[in-house]
Amino acid sequence: MSLSSRKISTVILLIIAVLLIEIIGAAPAFASFCHISNVSYNYPQQLTPGQSFLTTTTVSGVCPSDDSYFYSIRVDLNDMSGQVLSYTAVPIGYGGQNQQVTVQNLVTAPMNVGPWQIQFIVYIFVATGGTIDYKTIQPVTIQVGTSQTTQTIPSVTTVSQTTVPAFTVIARTFTSPTIQTAAAGLSSEKIYTSIVAIFGIILLVTLVVLIKQRQVKQLKNERTKESS
Repeated sequence: MSLSSRKISTVILLIIAVLLIEIIGAAPAFASFCHISNVSYNYPQQLTPGQSFLTTTTVSGVCPSDDSYFYSIRVDLNDMSGQVLSYTAVPIGYGGQNQQVTVQNLVTAPMNVGPWQIQFIVYIFVATGGTIDYKTIQPVTIQVGTSQTTQTIPSVTTVSQTTVPAFTVIARTFTSPTIQTAAAGLSSEKIYTSIVAIFGIILLVTLVVLIKQRQVKQLKNERTKESS
């Protein structure tokens, strides 16, 4: 093998090694997730227009114990258009034991009379880059005002969602909540990286074949000239 061919082979091997390292690096940084056993929501069923009120969201569960991962919970209250009405973040800690965390949100009702639809969005974050470990969405409806002008005393409604214990399962179901996990995003990223790596390897192999064919052709031309 000529010196130029050895250099080409070395470069190709280095590029393949870099691509393989990127594929391996796309794997999830951790394999365990918080197990959320119950999420309950406490909010008024009826309000007067423009009234301010508190909601409480209680999350029960356990996160894997690891000094490297600090967990926190955030609860957003959005209207149905996606506008954030209120958000509150509370630290959970490093996990390792069953916990029950309560988060309060202060919200103001609109001035319009009628059914008011809002949604609770619960996140659990891992401090490593703010990765979302758990997410669930719960829409609710609150009556603002009444058909008459009389004022009513607000009542309180509690909604609870419970899942069957399974430590590695983070997808919960309650009236079809939206679930997102860090593992899903990492899996898509890994697939994309793998596709790029495959195309890169195919391109490199094609380049090597073309170089070899050119070298063989040049060698044949030199032998033809020598024989003539």
